[in-house]
Amino acid sequence: MNKEQVNDAVFEALFRQAIIDDFNEEIDFIPTNEQLARIYSFSTDFQIRMKKLLTKDRRRGSFKNVMIYSRKVASILIIILGLLFGTLLFNTEVRAAVGKVLVEWYDKFTSFTFRNDEIIVEKKDWTLEYLDEGYVQNNYEVLGNVTNVEFINSQGDKIRFSYRPENSITNISVDNENHEIGRYVILDNEAFSIAAVDDRFDNGIIWNMDDYTFSLWGKIPINELKKIAESISER
Repeated sequence: MNKEQVNDAVFEALFRQAIIDDFNEEIDFIPTNEQLARIYSFSTDFQIRMKKLLTKDRRRGSFKNVMIYSRKVASILIIILGLLFGTLLFNTEVRAAVGKVLVEWYDKFTSFTFRNDEIIVEKKDWTLEYLDEGYVQNNYEVLGNVTNVEFINSQGDKIRFSYRPENSITNISVDNENHEIGRYVILDNEAFSIAAVDDRFDNGIIWNMDDYTFSLWGKIPINELKKIAESISER
């Protein structure tokens, strides 16, 4: 090893030792935890806020776990209740009670069903020759076999006229709580009147004629609806 190499090795060793000594001095200069606690102290309010945040975070985790287990328990309860209800239906008295509820619910409605097994090939159009004064046609639409016509006057009162052929089952339901049902004869055809118990609901007439089912609704007296119905004619 020549003189220059020796000098380089000595310089490198001295430089390395100087860095180590400087690093140790920097480390020794850093205060201890006890000294830092005396120099830098947090206010009581800050400590309280931090405790609240930590507590809230723990509660959030607990709430999440509770929700997961609650969903599992709810699912199990639904399955158990479904099985119990299915088992109870095998009991005659329970089946009778359930049937009674269904009957009472449907007893609130009256259903009119019209059916004609003869298929109508030719579609007919119908019109009303008589309307109360002031009513004009406001809307006309055809939805499949059903034709809906709406008339309106200047006060905004409406008369709704619908008809459809009887090549399929026609079912019209009316609630018994707000209407009284009677019978009429319109152009020698049996008709049903649906009279509202107060002015919040429409009056109506439903009848069959020439293989068609017709319905007429509006907030006008039943006798006026009957006059309008009797003015029906084929176009």
